[in-house]
Amino acid sequence: MEKKRLYDALMESESSKARLLSNLPGVAYRCDNDENWTMTFLSEGCFELTGHKPEELLTPGGRTYYDLIDAEYVAPLFDKWRADVDANRISTDEYPITTATGEKKWVWEQSRGVSDAEGNVIASEGFITDITNKILREEALRKSEERFRTIYEKSQIGIGIFDAAEGTAIQLNDRLAEILGRSKEELHHLKWERYSFAEDFEESKHMMDRLGNGELDSITAERRFVKPDGTFLWANVIITPFELEGAAAPCYLCMFQDITAQKMAEAETEYLSFHDQLTGLYNRRFYDEELKRLDTERNLPISLIMADVNGLKMTNDAFGHLTGDQLLKTIGHIMLKECRADDIVARIGGDEFILLLPRTSEKEAENIIKRIREAIQKEKWDNMVCSVSFGIGIKTRASEDMKKIYMTAEDGMYRDKLTESRSMRFETIRIIRETLYQKNEREQKHCENVSELCEAMGIAIGMGLSELKELKTAGLLHDLGKIGIGINPQSKPGSLTAAEWEEIQRHSEVGYHILRSVSEFSAVAEYVLCHHERVDGNGYPRNLKEKEIPVQAKIIALADSYDAMTRDRTYKKVFTKEEAIEEIERNIGTQFDEKIARAFIDQVLKNNFIGASV
Repeated sequence: MEKKRLYDALMESESSKARLLSNLPGVAYRCDNDENWTMTFLSEGCFELTGHKPEELLTPGGRTYYDLIDAEYVAPLFDKWRADVDANRISTDEYPITTATGEKKWVWEQSRGVSDAEGNVIASEGFITDITNKILREEALRKSEERFRTIYEKSQIGIGIFDAAEGTAIQLNDRLAEILGRSKEELHHLKWERYSFAEDFEESKHMMDRLGNGELDSITAERRFVKPDGTFLWANVIITPFELEGAAAPCYLCMFQDITAQKMAEAETEYLSFHDQLTGLYNRRFYDEELKRLDTERNLPISLIMADVNGLKMTNDAFGHLTGDQLLKTIGHIMLKECRADDIVARIGGDEFILLLPRTSEKEAENIIKRIREAIQKEKWDNMVCSVSFGIGIKTRASEDMKKIYMTAEDGMYRDKLTESRSMRFETIRIIRETLYQKNEREQKHCENVSELCEAMGIAIGMGLSELKELKTAGLLHDLGKIGIGINPQSKPGSLTAAEWEEIQRHSEVGYHILRSVSEFSAVAEYVLCHHERVDGNGYPRNLKEKEIPVQAKIIALADSYDAMTRDRTYKKVFTKEEAIEEIERNIGTQFDEKIARAFIDQVLKNNFIGASV
């Protein structure tokens, strides 16, 4: 009777325990401590977790709970459970299962061994709980951290966490070290002020103090930093307070974007917008802006000096644009050197400069012009003549209009130009002739011969004294344009190439442009331009014919051809006088005007009008 009572009490206890376990969240289980850990109990929560009723997984020979566990986890779990039971440890595990619907879930299991009265482990009991959401959250967090780590490490923005007190880096990515041109190890020990640009440091420190005091939520600024080699870089910096676990002092999260190339481009654009590209001086735009700024009563008197380089076009035509450019650069440098630090020197046109001089009297402005003129005279110009015309305008009262001051300076410059320019142009032509003759000694003799032949022809056809003088000058200067030609056909063996011949043909136009800049040579310039035209219209540069060609040009053409045929030359046979006359006669009506050619042959050549030339 007592035995039955004890048995019934045991059954009631087990039933009560089962009811209790079934009402707990998750799944309660019991399994025997045999080789297969055979399950003998699963609470009702099994269906909600696995989709299987408890009896489906407890039927001998049927599907078991262990069949739901991912295969790769089963053997390790069994080994661990056995070790924990043998060591009398509570076993805790996480692993995935597949439910009846094919859904994968993660579970957390905790179990312990159950011992009999003699202390032998006869079973294991525990709970299984669905932790899928927890695992998903952890996985999402892990992926998020991985993404952040990837962004942190691979970002083109330098990122670092800095100790607010010391200014040293606690953590930083490779890009930040690369931007600053320093190693990570160095940045972990080097205070930020040591590589901050000195001129930016005080402002940066002030803003950091405000950030630390809570006056600012963050800092966004463009700052310069010094590299180990002494060069500096520009960076856009964003700084915000940052809580770093375990840090002993407040920290800042700092992001650096290298904007050096952008700042250099901005600086270049700004420079080009306010500077003349050729001379490096300020340009018209900058002058206009500075005039607005300086046109105040406290800067009175304000002096304006207008300057114009005389004969720039003549220099370009004769010696090339590179020489003309060098002339402008040298004059600009002289002006800048002779002015004071606060003066504005600008190039406002092709050959025009302007000097804006605050707090400068007329006497002081005149002294500046004097210094510039003296410096120009002392400069070595390599066979060039340099002359600059100046004009001054002075503003002495605030009510005066700067436009009128500008016009006064401009008028003065043009008056100065009337006297400066004429003598300068004559001198330039003289120097061009000398330079041409220095380059080619044969050219000097040729030009003198042509001039004499032209004079003889002019006398023969009854020209007046003024016309005769003009014709003789034209003959002397007919090849002046060869100064701008890099080819000397008289010294070149063999025939000219098509390109060389085209270059040679430019000399009449170059000579024309040089000579017409002097009013006294305007007619001579026209004769020089046309002296290679032919009466049949096949000459150059304008393909004129017959009466379209000035008589003087026809005479120069004959004299030029005759002297070329009868003088020493490397590229063609030298003719005798008789051979030259025959050649001229063959070209009458095509190259030469008949009336002029007959007069030249009969009255100049056959009469031996001039000795050495004929």
